[in-house]
Amino acid sequence: MSLAPFKVLLFDCYGTLIDWETGMLENFKPLLEQSSAPDRAKLFEVVGPIENKTQDDDPTALYSDVLTKVYSKTAKKLNLQATDAQAQAYGNSVPSWPAFPDSSKALKRLSDAGLKLVILSNVDNKSFEGSRKRLEDGYSFDAIYTAEKIGSYKPSLRNFDYAIENIKKDFGLEKEDILIVANSKYHDIQPGHKKNLKSAWIDRAKAHMGVEAYKDVKPDYQFQSMDEFATAIIKDKS
Repeated sequence: MSLAPFKVLLFDCYGTLIDWETGMLENFKPLLEQSSAPDRAKLFEVVGPIENKTQDDDPTALYSDVLTKVYSKTAKKLNLQATDAQAQAYGNSVPSWPAFPDSSKALKRLSDAGLKLVILSNVDNKSFEGSRKRLEDGYSFDAIYTAEKIGSYKPSLRNFDYAIENIKKDFGLEKEDILIVANSKYHDIQPGHKKNLKSAWIDRAKAHMGVEAYKDVKPDYQFQSMDEFATAIIKDKS
């Protein structure tokens, strides 16, 4: 199935363009250095549901505040010791999370090919600005729709309705022109399908959150990297 018809790429950011699990692990060090700390897989088995529930409980909370609560709740769940200062540092850590090595160059290629690049992300505006600096190099995102702007978190269908409506308003483009590009099946692929949006899954190696428990969710397209995806869609559109 050709990628040529798509004109707007609706990107998840964290887990797709930004390596959030590596960023999280770095900032969970005060917990992971304790003798009874779990391994990576177990940590994310605990963190994922806690983060999802924290967002569900207060959809208008800033993501930085969500993360602060997640740190404390994770420590409690795992019977580990945590301080308020450590929790706050984790909440403020998003700008330090690294980009995947292929993200920026692939995004530049996609922008140069005339595709609209739109972010739909579970993040607050301030935190995203740090990530934006890591990603934008020789191009700019065409639109950025954050959870803070929308007032809810994915996988709420409200977020996808917001994106569809604003893409039509801002660019005059329809739902059929949009392709979701994401790693998380929970946050993006599955709810996107409920809105009849096509999806390209970026299969980031070792990704756990939003992926491991959703192996039965099938994307329309699958790629091993952003570079592979960019090459494929540019070829189809040439």
